[in-house]
Amino acid sequence: MDRSRLSRLIDSLTVTFIFSKDIEFINVKKHRNISYSMSTAAIFAGAFLLFIAITVVVPGLPPAQLLHDFLNIPQPTLYLWIIPASTLFLGATNGLFYGIIAAAAYALSRELARRKPLPAMPVAHDLPDRPPEPIPLDSRVDKYPPAITVRRQRGIVQQDVEKIEGIGSFYGKMLRNEGIATVDDLLRNGSTKRKRQRLANDVGVSYTTIDKWVCRGDLLRVKGIGRQYSELLETAGVSTVTDLSMRDPRSLWQRLKSVNRKRRIVRRIPPSRTIEIWILRANNLEPLVA
Repeated sequence: MDRSRLSRLIDSLTVTFIFSKDIEFINVKKHRNISYSMSTAAIFAGAFLLFIAITVVVPGLPPAQLLHDFLNIPQPTLYLWIIPASTLFLGATNGLFYGIIAAAAYALSRELARRKPLPAMPVAHDLPDRPPEPIPLDSRVDKYPPAITVRRQRGIVQQDVEKIEGIGSFYGKMLRNEGIATVDDLLRNGSTKRKRQRLANDVGVSYTTIDKWVCRGDLLRVKGIGRQYSELLETAGVSTVTDLSMRDPRSLWQRLKSVNRKRRIVRRIPPSRTIEIWILRANNLEPLVA
């Protein structure tokens, strides 16, 4: 026998085996349905005959008598052996009524028995009557420590005051004569409008010029912002670190791009991601200029 014939023989035997298993499963299922139907019919027949017998003994057994009276059904006057035909008629009505109830109850019980019961509820472990008292985080005192807050940094800039764009050697010398040698000195002496006005009178420049220097010096506190970028931000309307911390990165990038196209302050505009980092760093700095 060659290999092809052997393969076809094996395939035919496999199909025959699977088909026989399917037929066997169908026959078993059909036998169960027939057995279930016969059991239900037997329950109905038993209840039917039982309540006919009970009605013969108790003719007023409800609901047959009540139903016949309500529907005005005429009662037969014949006798079968010694039993009135009307009593048998009432018994047949009761048997039909209670037989249907018994068959329905049996079918319902069989259906409920076929369903798998739900798994048992998990039993919780024994818990104490009262929850345990919370343990203070600081055991040295009988109170909880205060909430953790982020401390802002001052951002001291110890660079020479000439680092600020617009202050050359001439104005730097005049500021040093007033005791202002570093950017941090300028921020301390120009933190308010009144101080900036007094400093403008002492140096001999306008208030607007002093205000620009202070704003640019304040922006130098942000790591990553140098001399030219501080001038670009101040020209674009960003006056202080606090002002920078409240800006939208994308909108500020568009504003810087527009200003630099007209003024040519820097060679390249920083990307939006860099401006976003500046804004995050500005949020961590303490406001110094009002």
